[in-house]
Amino acid sequence: MASGKVSFLGHQQNREVAELGLRLKEASENVTINQMGVQQSVKRPIIKKVLETMAAGMDVSPLFGEIVKAASTKDLVQKKLAYMYISLQAEQNVDLVILAVNTFQNDLQNENPFVRGLALRTLCSMRLTDYVPYMLKSLSHALIDSSAYVRKTALISCVKLFHLAPKEVLDASLIDQLYNTLRDRDPEVVANGIAALNEILRSEGGMTINANIAHYLLQRLREFNEWHQCLVLNTLIRYKPSNEDEKFDILNSLDNRLKHHNSGVQLATIKIFIKLTEGITEIQQDVYKRIKEPILTLLSFGSPEIVYSCLEHIIALMNSSHQFLREDYKYFYRKVKEPSFVTLRKLEILEIIATEKSSKDIIYEISGYITGKDKLITQRSIESITKISFRIESVFSYSLEIFMKLLETGIDIIISSIITMLEEFMNESPEKVESSLSVLPLIWTSIDLNSKAGPAFLNLLAIIGYEIPEAPYILESLIEDLENYPTTPFRLQLLDSTVTLFLLRPAECCGMLLKLLKISMEQTETLDIRERALFLYRLLQNDIEKAKEIFTYQRYASKKISNNDNFNMKNKHLFEFNTLSILYGKPSEQFVVELESIPGLFSKRKDADFFSSLNLHNISESDELIPVQPQNVVKDEFTLSSTVSIDDKKFKSYWEGFKEIYEFEVSLMDSSVSLIQLTLNDIEAVFEENNIMTMASGGPGDFIKLFLYAQETGSHILMLCGIKLDFNSKMAKVIMKVGHETIHEVQIMNLTKHSEYFSQYLTRCIKFCFNSVI
Repeated sequence: MASGKVSFLGHQQNREVAELGLRLKEASENVTINQMGVQQSVKRPIIKKVLETMAAGMDVSPLFGEIVKAASTKDLVQKKLAYMYISLQAEQNVDLVILAVNTFQNDLQNENPFVRGLALRTLCSMRLTDYVPYMLKSLSHALIDSSAYVRKTALISCVKLFHLAPKEVLDASLIDQLYNTLRDRDPEVVANGIAALNEILRSEGGMTINANIAHYLLQRLREFNEWHQCLVLNTLIRYKPSNEDEKFDILNSLDNRLKHHNSGVQLATIKIFIKLTEGITEIQQDVYKRIKEPILTLLSFGSPEIVYSCLEHIIALMNSSHQFLREDYKYFYRKVKEPSFVTLRKLEILEIIATEKSSKDIIYEISGYITGKDKLITQRSIESITKISFRIESVFSYSLEIFMKLLETGIDIIISSIITMLEEFMNESPEKVESSLSVLPLIWTSIDLNSKAGPAFLNLLAIIGYEIPEAPYILESLIEDLENYPTTPFRLQLLDSTVTLFLLRPAECCGMLLKLLKISMEQTETLDIRERALFLYRLLQNDIEKAKEIFTYQRYASKKISNNDNFNMKNKHLFEFNTLSILYGKPSEQFVVELESIPGLFSKRKDADFFSSLNLHNISESDELIPVQPQNVVKDEFTLSSTVSIDDKKFKSYWEGFKEIYEFEVSLMDSSVSLIQLTLNDIEAVFEENNIMTMASGGPGDFIKLFLYAQETGSHILMLCGIKLDFNSKMAKVIMKVGHETIHEVQIMNLTKHSEYFSQYLTRCIKFCFNSVI
């Protein structure tokens, strides 16, 4: 029944195409007047219907011959429609294309330049290498056509032909003709010539720029429109003047471009100014003073998008001149109704340009943003004040006073963000901060403990817990309400803080510590929490003095918050300036080139025998646990089959059918390997070495996903898992499913022990990947 329906539809489509062909044959070349009162040929609506039919996915290639005939008309609209059809259907009608080429040749001699340009563009749009000689000959004549429109079209068509047949284009005399177009009287033709040469000669670094070409383009620069000026300026950046006098001549001729109304022209000019004065310190400082006014003008009157782009370029310039705009910090204060994405960049700049003299004013200004409605601005403002305070010690106390006043607001997001920063302040100068932490018992209920502020609060509470009478009771209430705080970082810090306070005040904390350890070592907890609890229990049981030595608070090195330097523009700003690299914050090769060819993204390890020493097939644990918890480690006889193999259909079936689901996270924060240096092959090799097979893997640069499966030796129990390795957060998120090969058998089996063993086995494999020496 289905096959008959498909056959019927195909027959209907063929009949519709045949009817269109018949109508084209019978239609005359007479001109009619449509409903709008416009003259048109009889064939025009029929060809339009053909294009609509083609857009619907139907095969209209049988009409190629009739459409070619219809292209020979004086009706320009009909000719455009016919040429559009020919360019799209030429590859399906190779034998008949010669008819179209004859039509193109005739139209290339037409007195109407628009017809000549249309014929040339369509001819070069056909992806047929057999007709490259026709294209080369036509382009050669079109490049010296009397019409600027035809010459512009010919230059763009040269690029099309180059992508079709690069060798033929480079071997022909076409390149010399392209250079000749630089002398054209029409500036748009010159701009198209530069664009064509840069594209065709990209492998050589673009078109050649000598002194004659450079000064000629500088003289004609004002004739170009603003976008073509950007093109010319970005091309001139490659020219190297022969002496300093020539450099100054170029600087003087470009000086008026700094006042141009287009931001792209201004930034392109600035790029040339900095490039020409590179290595001449005195002159370069004068250049920075000269470009200050136009940049600040853009900040004052540009649209938010232009202002954002300008701010990103200012950050890049500051890497070369640390004094740049330091006296003009007020230009970077937030304006009324300013978008948050602009304010965030201004905050970053204020952090950089703050000095001993201006830092207090800047901090006071930023503190006013904290009480606004935008939560992101609130958090970022608090972080900016912290960064400035770390860099300029004279305002450290002043910033701390502001934070203490803001804690009185009672606003949750402000309190949580400040608590996080106070931990950093404590690392930097504990003697100044300790006296201020007595407010913790009053504000802790307003802190979002499941955010980053939770662990920070617990750390601060443990540090000064011996001075705050309420400290043990705050921890006890948290332990009683533990189910409301499921995040792993919070639970880990709660264990550490409780042990720290126990060592200082054992009588008050003994009971709640035992309760917390017992809860933390239950099977329902994540592996990280269970292992931490086990470690702390053994430490306290075996060597209490050693525990005191570890947990007694001492001043330690600051973790100062620093800017993200993933893209160091200091050495690259000249080359990447005025490009998308500035906005993306990364070199162009990381987002222009294919992912697989990005240098260093997934570099191979040099040691071919790296995995040869790995042997996790038989994992054992000899240490004993506390009595309240049964032994919770991989048993000695737990091994995985090396011969298991399932296809993708079975994997999908098992994944959807298994009901025993477990989720946990594995922290890779202590990894001794740079995660970005690992390849998929490296990671898969570790799992395969331990009989955990890969079903699928892949992902962009920031994370990798793997779907794995394994089977216990001598049983029919299958273990499936999906792992997401997040390089930014250094976490491995695992979803594990366990079941019997025969899915219905799961209902009568206890799979808990298999899940427990495999989760620990898998965790150790993951950690081994990222803790081995390259």
